[in-house]
Amino acid sequence: MEMGGVALDPEVREGLRRSWKALMAVGVLAIFVGCVAILVPAVASVGTAIFVGWILLFAGGFLIAAAFTAHSIGTVLLRLAWALLTAIVGLWLIVEPHNGTLTLTLVLGLYFLFMGLSRIAVAFAARGRQGAGLVGLSGVAGLLVGVLVLAELPSSADWAIGLLVGIDLIFAGWTLTSVALLGRDLARS
Repeated sequence: MEMGGVALDPEVREGLRRSWKALMAVGVLAIFVGCVAILVPAVASVGTAIFVGWILLFAGGFLIAAAFTAHSIGTVLLRLAWALLTAIVGLWLIVEPHNGTLTLTLVLGLYFLFMGLSRIAVAFAARGRQGAGLVGLSGVAGLLVGVLVLAELPSSADWAIGLLVGIDLIFAGWTLTSVALLGRDLARS
């Protein structure tokens, strides 16, 4: 069977056939959580800040352990400084998620701004080639999101992360449900 013109590996086909119900459930759940995040973006923003905080705290712990594998005292100290900074930022996001959303929103706005500019530059360099227009359109959209988020700081910290995470969850859920439908069709055949 082909998916988008690409033949599926027999193992992938079997995996899809067996797990399509779980993929569908996760996809529908992601769409639901994405809709909730869009409806209450401030709560989703704080939740995302806390989630990122926990990830950084755990990463800091692993980085502290890994710092001692360095071969010189200078490298150990540099790695420890980086690890402690990671853990401190993680702890700060957990303890002060409202302040953390402002910082994360600033980083997110800058990311979209530079990602948009980069995609526009790539599209301009690839003009005349297939797909260049879509890359350019994606770049313009990213640039506009970045400008909107940055222009509305600090008030955008209340909605930007939650809204964008919600949109991402809806698209991820949509993708998962589409793959699940393919698996369902494989199970029926």
